Amino acid sequence: MLLPVSDGRQHIVSRAVNGLGFSFWEEADGGNLRGIWVRSAPAEECEIRYAVTAEVRGEVSERTESGGAEPPGTVDLGPTPLIQSDDLEIRRRARELTAGERDRQAVAWALFQFVATAIQTATGEVASDARGVLSEGRGNTTGKARLLAALLRSAGIPARIVGGLRLEDATKKRGTISWVEARLGDRWVPLDAGGNHFGWLPHDYVALYRGDLPLIVHSAGMGVEYGFVVRQLTREVALGLEQAAPGTEKPRIEPRVGAEQVRTVTSYQEKPVASALLLVDHRVPESVSERILKEAREDEVNVVLMQSRFESRYFREQHLQRLVSNNLSLVSAAHLVVIATADDAGLYALFALGEREVPLNDARILISGSFPRPVGRVLGAVLIRLLDAGEVVLASRPVPLLALWETARANLLRGVPMGDEARKWDFQVFSVTAGSSRELGWWRAAVVGAWARAVRAQVPLQALTLILVLPLIATVIVVARIVIGIDSFGTFAPVIVSLAFLTTGLEWGVIIFCTIVSCGAVVRMLLRRIRLQLVSRLAILVATVAGLMAGLTVAGASLGIGALINVSIFPMVIMSSVIENFAASQFEFGTREAVRLTFNTLLLACLCYLAIERTGLQSLLLAFPELILVSVALNVALGKWRGLRVLEYLRFRDFARSGSVP
Repeated sequence: MLLPVSDGRQHIVSRAVNGLGFSFWEEADGGNLRGIWVRSAPAEECEIRYAVTAEVRGEVSERTESGGAEPPGTVDLGPTPLIQSDDLEIRRRARELTAGERDRQAVAWALFQFVATAIQTATGEVASDARGVLSEGRGNTTGKARLLAALLRSAGIPARIVGGLRLEDATKKRGTISWVEARLGDRWVPLDAGGNHFGWLPHDYVALYRGDLPLIVHSAGMGVEYGFVVRQLTREVALGLEQAAPGTEKPRIEPRVGAEQVRTVTSYQEKPVASALLLVDHRVPESVSERILKEAREDEVNVVLMQSRFESRYFREQHLQRLVSNNLSLVSAAHLVVIATADDAGLYALFALGEREVPLNDARILISGSFPRPVGRVLGAVLIRLLDAGEVVLASRPVPLLALWETARANLLRGVPMGDEARKWDFQVFSVTAGSSRELGWWRAAVVGAWARAVRAQVPLQALTLILVLPLIATVIVVARIVIGIDSFGTFAPVIVSLAFLTTGLEWGVIIFCTIVSCGAVVRMLLRRIRLQLVSRLAILVATVAGLMAGLTVAGASLGIGALINVSIFPMVIMSSVIENFAASQFEFGTREAVRLTFNTLLLACLCYLAIERTGLQSLLLAFPELILVSVALNVALGKWRGLRVLEYLRFRDFARSGSVP
């Protein structure tokens, strides 16, 4: 049986074996340790117990006893019967996923993302070799690890399989898990596609062996049953079995390896007095993260800092919630949660816990971002009701992470009120408690209760905000058309296109819109010669738009452009209608008029996008849904408008100055 050894993130404190009637010895096997039991006399039934006490540090240190600084072997690059890195389909897929990437870390991130998200995790009778998992699109943890190793090797990155255990609370368990270690620079970096951990592993992972090997090998015809019993010990009890070597240093704290947009830094202490989780949507300077980790180590506080940088507010909300969902045990065990965002995305980050009904057990929550204070009070009350947190403290403007950390640290360790400490760092906070919803009034309390019930029913609040924002965006279109005089292709086309811009971003959204319209216009000109009916033309244009969107999606995946990967959100029918209207206007009024109307449609879509993305309108409507009635009243007033538009005043200003009468 393969036995765990000490490495850069785990230290084997003691070992004990009990197997009456067996001879036992250990043999080194490369970087692994193999335990061998031999019994000379046959027996009806017998039992062997092997106990290991391991201390898991969480970080990966520079000097390791195995799996550290040794050079990669040829086996870590070559194909095997189960890791077919020379398979043509695997090599082709690796080239597609990493096209244009030169940095090894970026290559590893692209391959990891594909296996973690595109390959379904399955149990039971499924393919477990790399080629089979890729062809079927699903596999168990071992199969996904083999596929990831094969893709990495085919891209020229040394990779090896690691088999281990997750130390879950269980009386007895049998299943092991597998992940991959990739050679990036001078370090072996863990990549767990099954658990979605890139560059780091949770502190409850223990490695048993390295290599695509069987855990147990026994004589033919012998029936063997085995299981693992997991018990958590305090460090004092564990070291009482075998004292650590004199002069043992504390584990070093090092930044994790991550992708350009996602980075995680962790520090786990021997005897933590508390634990803290920090979520940010921007890149944190190295000096700030090092100071936070240094102070956490001095205070004996476990800390996890997760950085996620995306330009689109939509993606920031989605990814912050995904970080929380993928680390539920870590978040639920935190005594302190600090979230720093540029806008109101931080208010939505913890709603993933409410969807899964995971309480925070009186934890302190500190959130900063750009949002009106009334909005913060309402959404903070929703969080309190969902999470049963002790206190939610909000800063209604973006605050540097270091200032937030020092404020929360003083409150956590010394009991200093956050408001007093925040003033020292030149910002103000306000607190939301369990009784805050009653202070908001009966109507606002009813709104808080309604949103809390919706979240518990697995209804994402982002979807609700997009529904609520549509009437106000339609009002923007009404103002632009009736008051200003900007005409476009239809009323709803700019509204729907602006919602698509939320996922692609404004710059790429404009490029995608112009690409689809220009290509579609060319196809429409060619169709004019065939003289088809309108319905047939629209069906062909839908097919054209679908093909363009599919091509842009593939191009985005090949070039690593996230906005193009999400081009499928563009409404095909609306885009086809815009193309048809462009062609009709070009035929009836000329190319100049068609281009003008297309530009106006794009301009209104951009204005609607800015109204959604840059004004905090979504959160405002979530806190004050009665604003929809205001938009209805405004539309009634605008519907009775009989005067000239602003552009008409500009158009006829010379005529008005002359005072001439027609």
